[in-house]
Amino acid sequence: MRWSKLKQLAEGLLLEPLKGRIEYHCVIHRKSHDQTGTFRITFDGMEIFRASDIPYNIAATKRGQELTEERAIDPLNWDSDWQKMWESKELKQLHAAYDDAEIEVKEQGIYPSSEIIGLLFDYIHMPFENALSHEHPFIRAIVLFDRRLGKRRWTNINVETETDLVRKCYKLRNELNG
Repeated sequence: MRWSKLKQLAEGLLLEPLKGRIEYHCVIHRKSHDQTGTFRITFDGMEIFRASDIPYNIAATKRGQELTEERAIDPLNWDSDWQKMWESKELKQLHAAYDDAEIEVKEQGIYPSSEIIGLLFDYIHMPFENALSHEHPFIRAIVLFDRRLGKRRWTNINVETETDLVRKCYKLRNELNG
């Protein structure tokens, strides 16, 4: 789906007082060698959320290197038999360290734009009930701006244990309600 259509559908789900004030932006950096991207949510022109490939990759790589050192993973030795190298214990440990690093970075609220754009696509197609209890904090945050979130459901929302993004979106919507 083209970005312009996805943006139109996602912004069409916004609560009436938020239409035109909340905007979703996506920039693909075409001149970068791998066409990285940045996704932003703005409220009255002020950025309230950003997901960008470059900061995510830097943070995940740095944390992966730290985990490699912490776990004392032996360096991967070159072998002309690629299958032997591919099945080596060291490579499996390296993959596990970098997978854990990506999870930790996402728990800190740093996301790649490609993941967020995919989640936005999923969000516009998922039942509202599923969005309310979704495992990803981005979905739980933008559901707070949704016109389908009524007063009864609003009173049942508890953000004390939520991420900063969800609390920020809750506070913004709460100011509009009150």
